[in-house]
Amino acid sequence: MDTAPLTELAPALSALDGAVRAAAPGRPSPGRLVRVEVPAPPVCPLEWLAAQSSVTRYYWRDRAGLFENAGLGEADVASPADGPETPSELFAHLRRHLPEGPGEGRYYGGFRFQPGNGRPTQWREFLGYRFVAPLLELHRKRGRTTLAATLRADDRGSLRGAADAARAALAAVGLMEPERPSPPRVLSREDLPDRAHWEKMVARALAAFDRGKLEKVVLARETRFTTDRELDPVAVLRRLVRSTRHSFCFCFHPARDRAFLGASPERLLRRSGRLLESEAVAGTCPRDADPEADASLAEALLASEKDRREQGLVTAALRAVFDRLCGAVEADPEPGLLTLLHCRHLRTRISGMLRENADDGALLEAFHPTPAVGGTPRDRALDWIAREEPFDRGLYAAPVGWVARDGLEFCVAIRSGLVRGDTLTVYNGAGVVPGSVPAEEWAEIETKMRNFLRVLRHDGQEHGA
Repeated sequence: MDTAPLTELAPALSALDGAVRAAAPGRPSPGRLVRVEVPAPPVCPLEWLAAQSSVTRYYWRDRAGLFENAGLGEADVASPADGPETPSELFAHLRRHLPEGPGEGRYYGGFRFQPGNGRPTQWREFLGYRFVAPLLELHRKRGRTTLAATLRADDRGSLRGAADAARAALAAVGLMEPERPSPPRVLSREDLPDRAHWEKMVARALAAFDRGKLEKVVLARETRFTTDRELDPVAVLRRLVRSTRHSFCFCFHPARDRAFLGASPERLLRRSGRLLESEAVAGTCPRDADPEADASLAEALLASEKDRREQGLVTAALRAVFDRLCGAVEADPEPGLLTLLHCRHLRTRISGMLRENADDGALLEAFHPTPAVGGTPRDRALDWIAREEPFDRGLYAAPVGWVARDGLEFCVAIRSGLVRGDTLTVYNGAGVVPGSVPAEEWAEIETKMRNFLRVLRHDGQEHGA
């Protein structure tokens, strides 16, 4: 869709300032969020976010591009320090604070893949989970753009302090179009595990299959790029979005020198009312610039016994969850193709109507981690990953998304990376099953990494779009 220049947002900023000032005398219950919204011109939320100097920035765009939200600052943060220990307790906590009535009040955030494995970690700021209601938001849904502020009532039920903070943030909003700097140049690259260690890990997994201990395990790799400058996470995200299609795009930037971002093709779950949706994504082949060769690669993926077996394990696990929780379950009769810019995957979509009101925390725990990012049997695969992988996955392959009063959506945070100062650490994985070849699984991860490779310069060559 056509977008407006940032300068056209000035009247909406003024209108929102007035609306926040008018809301300040309100007396909601302590801790309750109050959302104030005004219509806005069709400014691109991501470009608006890139123009801001706020230390804390947040972004979410759904896979279809119908819903997009850019956030500045933090009206409220939920973390383990607040008390909730389980996903069910957390979601109940969030919904006690969300605004009542119509509107788009949501918390955005995610969970760790699993508790830390005792190895040194880069993920301390993200804790076991972290969810944020942004202070200011530019929100686009189905072609309608809204500028909003979220105010949190203090312990006495007063909004005045929150209103003052929101008005100060509004006054600091920048309306200059963001620059498009040249992509960062890579100074060094480090893979963990390296190629030799990777092949030994795969060999040990294949031996575990032979002993009947595992049916599948997903092995991940951490690739660290040190660059020639301090990285702006939103600038990295802008380039990533331009080199990605059919993906959930996200950025969580809670501290100046640390941000988690990515472009994941895989939905974990979405609930709207009683409708529950998920999908089984597994199996990978690269794309080719030649149309005939590209079509041949797609046909080979659909016919691959190894890839269909791997994807079938994911489908069976998800189908078992749906059959237990839902009636009227619908699923694609055969795996189809999920086509991205740099690769394709096999995908089976599944949906159903929940038999009764859902406990969203129980739903999340039933789905995560699927065999697409963990393995089969689940507990044995997770133990194997914690023991064998030489790094902490943190938020990689974990559930990230949003929670509203009447629903939620989470993607699987694959094709993701952690920005720290001048370093971009990228995470990708490959499913290992009987018959896997270590060199082919290594190459599959290289294919999955292409969208991140395009945001950087390598040996003087610009890969960015």
